[in-house]
Amino acid sequence: MRFRHDPHHDGSPDHVTFHEHHARLRVRVPGGADGVYLRVVEDGEARLVETEVEAERDGVVVYGVDLPLLPVVTPYRFAIIRDRRYTWLNQEGPHDHEVTDDGDFRILEAPNPPSWVTGTSVYQVFPDRFARDDDGVEPPTEHPEWALPRSWDDEPAGFGPLAPREYFGGTLEGVRRRLEHLVELGVEVLYMTPFFPAGSTHRYDASSFDEVDPWLGGDAALSRLIERARELGLRVMGDLTTNHTGDRHEWFLAARADADSPEAGFYHFVDHPDDYVSWLGVRSLPKLDHTDPGLRERMYEADDSVLLARLVGEDALDGWRIDVANMTGRLGALDINHEVSGRIAERVREVAPQAWLLGEHFYDAGPDTRHDGWHGVMNYAGFTRPVWAWLNTGPEGVRYAATHTSAPLPSQGAVETVRALRATNAGMPWRVRTHSVNALSTHDSARFRTAVGDPLLQILGVAAQATLPGVPFVFAGDEIGLTGRDGENSRTPMPWHRPETWDREVFEAHRRLLALRRELPALREGGLRWLDAGEHHMTFLRTLGEQVVLAHLTDGAHGPTSATATDLGLREATVMESVGEVEVSFDDGVELSARGPGLVIAVGSRDGL
Repeated sequence: MRFRHDPHHDGSPDHVTFHEHHARLRVRVPGGADGVYLRVVEDGEARLVETEVEAERDGVVVYGVDLPLLPVVTPYRFAIIRDRRYTWLNQEGPHDHEVTDDGDFRILEAPNPPSWVTGTSVYQVFPDRFARDDDGVEPPTEHPEWALPRSWDDEPAGFGPLAPREYFGGTLEGVRRRLEHLVELGVEVLYMTPFFPAGSTHRYDASSFDEVDPWLGGDAALSRLIERARELGLRVMGDLTTNHTGDRHEWFLAARADADSPEAGFYHFVDHPDDYVSWLGVRSLPKLDHTDPGLRERMYEADDSVLLARLVGEDALDGWRIDVANMTGRLGALDINHEVSGRIAERVREVAPQAWLLGEHFYDAGPDTRHDGWHGVMNYAGFTRPVWAWLNTGPEGVRYAATHTSAPLPSQGAVETVRALRATNAGMPWRVRTHSVNALSTHDSARFRTAVGDPLLQILGVAAQATLPGVPFVFAGDEIGLTGRDGENSRTPMPWHRPETWDREVFEAHRRLLALRRELPALREGGLRWLDAGEHHMTFLRTLGEQVVLAHLTDGAHGPTSATATDLGLREATVMESVGEVEVSFDDGVELSARGPGLVIAVGSRDGL
């Protein structure tokens, strides 16, 4: 499928520039048109606004139009008319038929998220499994009463009752001792799953939000970790659950003890004290009721609230990943999710404007991101799932990208993956997409290496992380080829004491590709224009100002595919990264072919529109 002659627009600076509650929009139309109109909707009524020719070269015409911005969000799309036939252009691409508003481009007028986010990459640590205070590997002799101590070399259990009790003994001091590994890899943000005291090793069942778990080293250990991270140029993010607490949480204990207590209003009781709503029916995770003003005050309204207190001061966090963000404030007919996320964003902006709010979202995040709320999401739907569906090799026993299901892994070609990437990101404002994370694995999924099997296919996935819009996200151990068949089994301890088991080729590929993203502004903040896709390959451009980056990813052999210099808009090109069996030549354009899996990333200067 060839996209190179399609009209194009996206939310990048090449296509959208801002000035005092207005935006100047530009749309690229190869071959021109009889007319190009901007379709906008205000107060439920649509209107068409004629654009004007802004530039023209080699048969490519750029049309421009000014768009007054509405409060919070402005949706729009383009109508491109030739011989009275309309092509509607929205975020999913061009359509030769009438479309709904769901895939429209959207500009958020709300204040911008932290400026540092789009230029960064994230490294996820599950504290119990990353590193101990020392280099011991035997089962911990001291442990919480609920824990099942394990040797550092033991394989974690899969889904089941034992998994949350397995205790390997990792600590925050252990994380601090290994921060140089993150620097060597080239990531800039350390994100840790919860560090609050709890009754499990995942710690999403917090018993308090006021302290760091003593078994991790307590508050002093977190302060030392953040201090060392700052010295190394790293940022640190925490993980907070706004949807539920643990059933041993001090709030919940007070709520159950007295139906008239303030805390009793924090939860959804059906019949006090024993019948209450919990996350997916898991009784150890009672669900919070955000209609209660007292809960809001303690969770995020007060300056010393749970969410805000750790975002200020000398050892402040640089942001929060919000666990179960998609379920927060939702229960049956009750849905105040947008109200809650919007107010959290407002309070964070008032207290810590450079803190990043990243919402967990397993499925279509579009409808939950069209307002002033989470800065970005964990983009499972718009990155993880499509890439898995393309590159997985169908291993037995692997669950599909963070879902509890017995359904087999789906299989699709690169062209279907491109369609999926376009469709799943179409409902999300461009600004949200660029502040969301592209993960191949997390602590809630099987390891990507297990899903694909082949190290080269894993590297191909890493290249997609580094070149597509969004923030690269690495789950600790992926960079050395660790495996895992589901979200519990994948929480493998880092084998620091067995460096001979590390996949050095995969590590070096991570390091090079993350460095390339840091080096090339177009990969961090540029637009995305698709050129071509087939059963085994996809080709696209990232552009910003004078810089053009060409990315070609293939999971198998394919015949020649080419694009002209006009298609590319390139004056010259230099191959920056080449892996596998891809052949590329630049001669008045580009020609690409492959004898097997691989990738090419090239950079050039703009010589066209």
